[in-house]
Amino acid sequence: MSDPTPWLEDPERAAQPAAAARGTQTASVPMPPPPPVPSGALPTPAVPLPAGETIVSSPLAERLIDWTPLFSGHVLADDARQLLNSLVGLRAFRQGAAIFRQGQMATHLYAVCQGTAGLGRNRLGRADVLMQSFQLRRPVSPGQWLDLHTAWLGQAHDLDACALTTPTVVLEWPLHLARDFLASRCAPALSLLQAMAGQVRLCNSDLHDVLSKDALRRVAAWLMRCAGAHTVFQMQERKRDVAAQLSVSPETFSRMMRQLEKRGLVQVDGYHITLLDRIALIRLTGDT
Repeated sequence: MSDPTPWLEDPERAAQPAAAARGTQTASVPMPPPPPVPSGALPTPAVPLPAGETIVSSPLAERLIDWTPLFSGHVLADDARQLLNSLVGLRAFRQGAAIFRQGQMATHLYAVCQGTAGLGRNRLGRADVLMQSFQLRRPVSPGQWLDLHTAWLGQAHDLDACALTTPTVVLEWPLHLARDFLASRCAPALSLLQAMAGQVRLCNSDLHDVLSKDALRRVAAWLMRCAGAHTVFQMQERKRDVAAQLSVSPETFSRMMRQLEKRGLVQVDGYHITLLDRIALIRLTGDT
């Protein structure tokens, strides 16, 4: 009889794409499904940019960058959007490539346009070119900023950023150009402040969980975030990466999941997790 929870014991195994075959509705974690292509529009190519090269191209930026979520839902005027597209560069990364390194001076604002990136720590530093020792703390999906505050402070990045998929397309907005653009535009500047406040709130929430919740409550809260409005979701991150996000060891994470299974709150089938009692999980998180 095969082990029904292989990812609890083997963090290096790739995710098993079996849910679709069962016809189960799942919530993709952490990357949302791509938006539909408008009628008559050309689909975005699989690899739109040469990997590793920064390209400044207004037509390409118009095609790949959705500024609205980056500005907290604020819709830019056409002239402002066109100007922005001329001020940023686009770079494509392959899985494992460093977007920026801890200790590197922050001179740009970075955001994900396509694929998925991650913020975390690379234990072996610059010697690990392909980030094989990367420990994920937070995944970053399209329409989200990678590190919105460090450049404004004139400091070095305190985390590494790594591409989690191939390709991951990232926009690079030089800080001096961002200052000039925002200096006379109150609405976009306020929207960017709102996006930055959202990142601070997320960091504060994570810190609060670490300081005030035990390991079991943190795992329950993680399950609720991953599932969202769904009952079933697919585990796509390595156990050690999830454990790092929750500030627990991989062994502790596995033990907490087994406890939740024994209580009848969740069911684990390979890489697919079913929430059996959402109410009990919410109560366990202590967020009610």
